[in-house]
Amino acid sequence: MTTAPRPSATRRRRRGFTLLELLVVMVIAGIVISLVAINASPNERGRVLDDGQRIARLFELAQEEAQLGARPIAWEGDASGWRFLESTPNGWIPMRTDVFAPGHWRLALDRVVVAEGGRTSGTGGPPRLIFGRELIDAPQRLILVRGEIRVDVAGDGSGRYFANAP
Repeated sequence: MTTAPRPSATRRRRRGFTLLELLVVMVIAGIVISLVAINASPNERGRVLDDGQRIARLFELAQEEAQLGARPIAWEGDASGWRFLESTPNGWIPMRTDVFAPGHWRLALDRVVVAEGGRTSGTGGPPRLIFGRELIDAPQRLILVRGEIRVDVAGDGSGRYFANAP
């Protein structure tokens, strides 16, 4: 007795995906990844605002450090970055500690304007914001400008600082 091959045995379906199916999945994955990457990267306005919020937190820390150390701390900034200075008997010297080390803006700015509470350095240098030993100080305001983007960093005199983009 001979047995004829069964139709299911001769027509076995191959396992796996076709090239077309793989290409469709890769195109869909590429579109999803590009949408996530575009939404995850902040725009210029967001970066300048992030810098403003960072400086606001650093100002709060500088105010606390000035009060705890019983010595004034100053901040100087321009379009490329900033630095903190501490008062010594020999004058102002740059601070190099981790938190108060000189820093750079995430994006280069067009202008940095001390709008309120700034004092000139006496040497014709950039204006300074000075954080004193007192618990209550004069209000201070800094403006970061890049093109049409403007971020205000303001302190109310009590040691609290806020950044906002009007």
